[in-house]
Amino acid sequence: MIKQNHGIPYHAVVAAVVLTISVALLAAGCGGAPQNAEFRPIDPDNAVFWDRQTTESAALLQQLAGEFNKNRAGLPIKVERSGGYAEIFRKVSASIRARTLPAMAVSYESMTAEYIPTGAVAPLDPFIHDPEIGLIREDLEDFFPVALETNTFSEFGGKMYSFPFAKSVLMLYFNRRVLEAAGITAPPQTWDEFLEQCRRIKAKTGKHAYAVNVDCSTFNAMIFSLGGEVLRGRETLYDSPASIRVFELLETLAKEDLAYQITPGSYDDEVALINDLVAFTLRSSSSRANLALMMNDPARWGLTRIPQGDPSRPVTVLYGPNVVIFNTTPEHQRTAWEFIRFFTSTEISVRWALGTGYMPVRKSALNHPEMQQFWSEWEYNRAAYDCLHFARPEPNIAGWQQVRDLVAQAETEVLARIKPGRQAALDLKRAADAVLARN
Repeated sequence: MIKQNHGIPYHAVVAAVVLTISVALLAAGCGGAPQNAEFRPIDPDNAVFWDRQTTESAALLQQLAGEFNKNRAGLPIKVERSGGYAEIFRKVSASIRARTLPAMAVSYESMTAEYIPTGAVAPLDPFIHDPEIGLIREDLEDFFPVALETNTFSEFGGKMYSFPFAKSVLMLYFNRRVLEAAGITAPPQTWDEFLEQCRRIKAKTGKHAYAVNVDCSTFNAMIFSLGGEVLRGRETLYDSPASIRVFELLETLAKEDLAYQITPGSYDDEVALINDLVAFTLRSSSSRANLALMMNDPARWGLTRIPQGDPSRPVTVLYGPNVVIFNTTPEHQRTAWEFIRFFTSTEISVRWALGTGYMPVRKSALNHPEMQQFWSEWEYNRAAYDCLHFARPEPNIAGWQQVRDLVAQAETEVLARIKPGRQAALDLKRAADAVLARN
């Protein structure tokens, strides 16, 4: 079974190391505003790219790097798999202290926000607007705005410190066999319908309806879909009516034994969906490729946008890793940027999307003949792409990774029936605001 990290499980792992490493960086004298610091390249002869892709996606990335290097003067790109996101975060943080870095690395926004104050990350605006190697206005307008927005850091001068790399959106996956056994002909459009269908599935089949992957991105998407927000300035809004409603939905699902929490960091929800043990799971759109391999019969399942408060105004969440360029030598930086520009071109975006299950970051990719052919092969192949137009980024402020950990903890407390939903929301608000006040 091909298995990648799709932007969800990584957070629970990284959260355990962010605070320790951040404190170490500050203690090493790397705090404060971004500086024009220069770091030594780990390999003077290659522009090293630290990545975490595995299996087929890793092979495709290596192939693309080879195509970029072919018949090109200057430093070559050298892709090095450096473990999962937590390992890469630790490795980069240690390298910052040692002042020796690769040319570039994959990075989530919450990781990048920890790197920026050290002066290790190069702002990308000068590259983007460079008359020789930059992007023209038509190129910039071709990117989905949300993909660029999430890489623009308002707390750090509104500059772009990362660029989209492997993006995805949250989707509702459903098992048609389980739905049909409960007499349900279509997946839910609203959260009220979702709860109603969960109850019907339990009553008709005796099965749990929903296998819950506890994750801050999923929780935030549910809040967004109900018309809520999660942040105002540096104040969280986890005590808002939309947030309380999500917590109370989880509380109801737990009390009525309609759902259960999977092992954190696992893919047990996907396994349960494949084996007809549950009807629903909420996962990244890039899970589609793996589920398609395991389901075999496309008539058994499908994916659609997550339930909404108002289906006429849909919202979901955008996530997935980006790329940062480090302040090493101008030559290493230039090569890294030129690879980013190559990698995010329309043709390569299409190849990457079709080969990995991630979303293309350019609008023009959606009109590509190969993409159109892919959409025609199965009615749900287009579902995730239609969600790109209303996907929302999450906060990218300093301290947010620690907040993510608190959200997951609060969800677990509700699902384990340790706290009622409303109390969990109020407690989360206080704890999360305290974290942001310290950063």
